Amino acid sequence: MNEIETEIEKFDWLIDEETAKLLLMEKNKLIERKKIKEAEGNVAIDAKIESKGKIYEKKAIAVIGDESGHCVLKLWDENKKILNYLNEGDCVRIANGLARTGIYGLEINVGKFGSISKIDKKIETKIKFEERDGIFCLKGKIEKKFPTNLFIDENYEKFSRKIIVDGKEIYLFDERAKDVSKINEGSDVILLWVYKRNGKIYATSFSKIIQKQHSESH
Repeated sequence: MNEIETEIEKFDWLIDEETAKLLLMEKNKLIERKKIKEAEGNVAIDAKIESKGKIYEKKAIAVIGDESGHCVLKLWDENKKILNYLNEGDCVRIANGLARTGIYGLEINVGKFGSISKIDKKIETKIKFEERDGIFCLKGKIEKKFPTNLFIDENYEKFSRKIIVDGKEIYLFDERAKDVSKINEGSDVILLWVYKRNGKIYATSFSKIIQKQHSESH
């Protein structure tokens, strides 16, 4: 039995020959690592965990970044449990991930035939405050806060709240809706990892809203 057949057998013959080759190339350090901005199709990539989102029944979600930019990471099946053991700021190595466009823009998916592991590496990332497709960051002043709404969907309670920041409508969900209750109208805020969909801007589990502190001059 050759290496490829051995690798396929490890996955109970559920992967094809091409996937087995990719996994072997990764194992033998022969595969080219891509930057996030170059990610397309099957990818191997090193990135930093910038923000951890919610762990759902079938998936976990986070924001990752490298020197070239940021995107959303989705971990499926058994891989979703790994997010419990990762901290924001940790660097990870992804093998046989699938890069594709989703509701958050570029998303890298790691399913049952992919792998993710923590690595000892320093990756420098840079936050840019610019509105664009996919996830992005922005800052401004809260001009108005609207009351919190409660939705009940299949016994799941979901909170949402709209705020106006420099003329932009931002829709906050669940924990982010609660976060803004402690921030007054007129405050300067930083919104990290929001996303645009159908012309509207949303903040979800992996987003952050931070009140900007003004330094006092003496």
